[in-house]
Amino acid sequence: MSKTSYSFFSKASRLSLLAFSFFFAVNAQELIPLSALNSPYDEQSPVLSPTDELFFTVGFHPVNVGGPTDYGDIWMSKKDNNGEWQKPQHIPSLSTSGNDVLIGFSDALTALVYHSGNNGKRQGIHQYSRFGNSWNYLRPLEMGNFKNNSMHFSGRLVPGGSIIVMSMNSFGTYGNEDIYVSFKQSENVWTSPLNLGPQVNSFAQEQTPYITNDLQTIYFSSNVHGNNRGKDIYFSQRKSQSWEDWTLPQKIDLANSIGSELSYTIIDQNNEKAIFTTTQNSEGFGDFMVVKFEVKEPLADLEVIENKPFIADSESPIEQVDAMMNSSESENKPIQETAASIKEEEVNEDEDESDTVSISTAARKRDLVRVINSQTSEEVLHQIEIGNERGLKKVLESQNELWELFEEPQWNTITISSKGFLPKMMDKSDWEEIEGKDLLLQPAISGTAIVLDNIQFNRGTSDFADSKSIQVLDNLVIFMKDNSDIKIRLEGHTDNAGDPSLNKDLSMKRASKIRGYLTINGVDFERVRISGWGGSRPVADNQTEEGRVLNRRVEMWIEN
Repeated sequence: MSKTSYSFFSKASRLSLLAFSFFFAVNAQELIPLSALNSPYDEQSPVLSPTDELFFTVGFHPVNVGGPTDYGDIWMSKKDNNGEWQKPQHIPSLSTSGNDVLIGFSDALTALVYHSGNNGKRQGIHQYSRFGNSWNYLRPLEMGNFKNNSMHFSGRLVPGGSIIVMSMNSFGTYGNEDIYVSFKQSENVWTSPLNLGPQVNSFAQEQTPYITNDLQTIYFSSNVHGNNRGKDIYFSQRKSQSWEDWTLPQKIDLANSIGSELSYTIIDQNNEKAIFTTTQNSEGFGDFMVVKFEVKEPLADLEVIENKPFIADSESPIEQVDAMMNSSESENKPIQETAASIKEEEVNEDEDESDTVSISTAARKRDLVRVINSQTSEEVLHQIEIGNERGLKKVLESQNELWELFEEPQWNTITISSKGFLPKMMDKSDWEEIEGKDLLLQPAISGTAIVLDNIQFNRGTSDFADSKSIQVLDNLVIFMKDNSDIKIRLEGHTDNAGDPSLNKDLSMKRASKIRGYLTINGVDFERVRISGWGGSRPVADNQTEEGRVLNRRVEMWIEN
């Protein structure tokens, strides 16, 4: 749909009848249209800058970098001396020919902007620096397995600059666009997006999230209700310290109509007013409205979060998130102990048995896995990392802690790693099978090879098929960075079905895709060589389906 055929005058006329035509469950006087900002085009995703300018996305405007088909460019308005919004200005230095969404400001001179992947800027969130009235491009954020399969994206940088909530269609989605959260680990490096779970997300679309400064209430839009209506604005509240434990979403009292309402966020420094967009009177495109902000009191049992600062100089944000999610006072650190040293731990037998039985002590009774060098049979100092299908990872302190976390069904992958050895990734069931046995780690020496059998591709393409594949790739990135003197060769293989030349091309593209992921995440391009063999080097019988599955693989070889 295009709104270019509608005149601004006709739209302004409709807005003048707003008090009589809106089907809101509130008095019309409580809703204020921002006529100075609205146009015949699509206004979305407002963000108030530290200097009280309003940045937002305008879609399908003929002035946009990509013209009238451009999904969204960045525009800006500021108030005059009388407190009135001025005519919006196009900001081409923050825009591309694709979808562009400003999500927030790290400080008064630094902005974060999402680009859908046009004009030489890869899909993802990028950093810009302000210089006078213009913006200079700095760099993309590194955000693990970030991938958006939708044209829609919306997001918000939480004040403090260490948390981003965002909406997109990505790994672990429950349907269409879901809401995710990412945490800053270091300058320019963020965690892979974590899905907020099924209490907030649904089979429908959840978009334009805004979370309060205390991190306890999230506002967002969804069309989960159906009934031939558009999207309504909902809120949900944290039930515990976990980022995946929320109350059942409820509609807010103000603002919702029979149209679509999106982009609900605070617009004033006193937290009294909210801005949002509505399509009620704008022929399907969003217009800005202002309404009283609906404050939701935090749940009583979460007062501890208010009294415990979430952002502290002494810890990185991801360490704080892990600590809060697991109610632990200890910091995450790599395991520097062997199975033998763990066995030396003793439970105080003088204490009454009823007082000492717990999940933790029960876990100590489990048989430990001995991690050994496959060539020398000597025990290896190692690190254990546990992960889930949504990309969340946690480094554990001992195998005892691993057994405890197995009580939580969300954790389903284990990675054992040690410098100088090839990492080993396995499922929960695999770990249970080797309880009390030896786990062999291969030294990363020239001529050693492994099959990257946990990296899956969509059929007939070089696109990664699932979040587990991204977990393996993230482990490879860590391996390459921990072993900076190692070079590898990636060899792509297929079965013998189909055209041999196409199979060879596909196998090369898949190996190249893995190298691309490694280099994007900081691995030197020259350290990764690739080759594609198609179906010319089978390791199993192509006459059976089981054999063909084994032949469709990518091998990693250690080189001199």
